[in-house]
Amino acid sequence: MGIARARRAFGTVLGSLALAAGSLAATGAQPAHASSATVVGCGSLYGSGSYSDPLRLGTVRGTLIVTGCAPLTSGTPYNHRYFIFAMGTPGSNAVAGARFRLTSSQNAAVHPRLASGAWTVRTSSSHGFWTGDSPNFTGRWLPLRGLSAGTYRLGVEKLRSPLSSYSTPRFDIVISMG
Repeated sequence: MGIARARRAFGTVLGSLALAAGSLAATGAQPAHASSATVVGCGSLYGSGSYSDPLRLGTVRGTLIVTGCAPLTSGTPYNHRYFIFAMGTPGSNAVAGARFRLTSSQNAAVHPRLASGAWTVRTSSSHGFWTGDSPNFTGRWLPLRGLSAGTYRLGVEKLRSPLSSYSTPRFDIVISMG
């Protein structure tokens, strides 16, 4: 896929993601060039997004941004989506998560979780952190530092009243090997 290698500190990684594909809150560090990320459309991925047929991202070697994922809505199977990817040993600033912009009509955040095989290794509630300021969060992220090289399943879900009429906005999946 030819993904460029990210070599910057965590703040710069977030800054480069903002430059590369949108509205992620930068931390004030100098952003890298947009060419340091590979950008693909969510609709171009193979798979249905279900647990048994996740959307396939391939091997992530630098920064991958998957743009324009449809909102997560109420009821099964619409309140969650799954992506599968392989990675080498992540850097100290490596992250995976979702970037979004909440609106008055789409005010439920996208929450990521990460599994290796049958084991959940990172959850939004235990390991996740926000970007943006409450109530206008712009992303929810999981650190990848400390994980082994291998294949991982990134699940995203709508936690706010999963069966009610709340919806997430469209979102982007971002995986940066930091």
